Amino acid sequence: MSTANDNHMDILLAANAGLIPELEPTHDSRQRMLTKIMQAVEPKNMLVVRHAEGQWHEILPGVSIKILRESADESSQTTLWRLQAGAKVPRHKHSRDEECLVLEGSITHAGTEYNPGDYLLTPAGVDHDYFFAPAGALFLIRGEILDKSMML
Repeated sequence: MSTANDNHMDILLAANAGLIPELEPTHDSRQRMLTKIMQAVEPKNMLVVRHAEGQWHEILPGVSIKILRESADESSQTTLWRLQAGAKVPRHKHSRDEECLVLEGSITHAGTEYNPGDYLLTPAGVDHDYFFAPAGALFLIRGEILDKSMML
């Protein structure tokens, strides 16, 4: 008695031997296959947030964030920040260390421009001067949990 796995193996062997004509899967079929493959290979003990997942929240004009991870136990969160060209984040204070990694575009802080790959660490208790994105920017922030009332 053959099983579905035997049938799948027979089809794979025939395809590898060139006995089955090559067919391009439809876009929808390809997406379904990729989704199943990615679900099978993702470790179950990891948090994975895909590019198209999550919601962007506008917190200031031209400034949006997407929360990737939040830990009440650690009082921290990891967020993506997207600033439109010319957008500005006002002066503020940090209650805990804040890490920033610039991913796209650039931000200017205290007269210095930071570009993709640049990492900044602002220690807890430091007054953070305003910064802005002259041509727009995308960066990752790991720091304190933002007050939800800030979201417009």
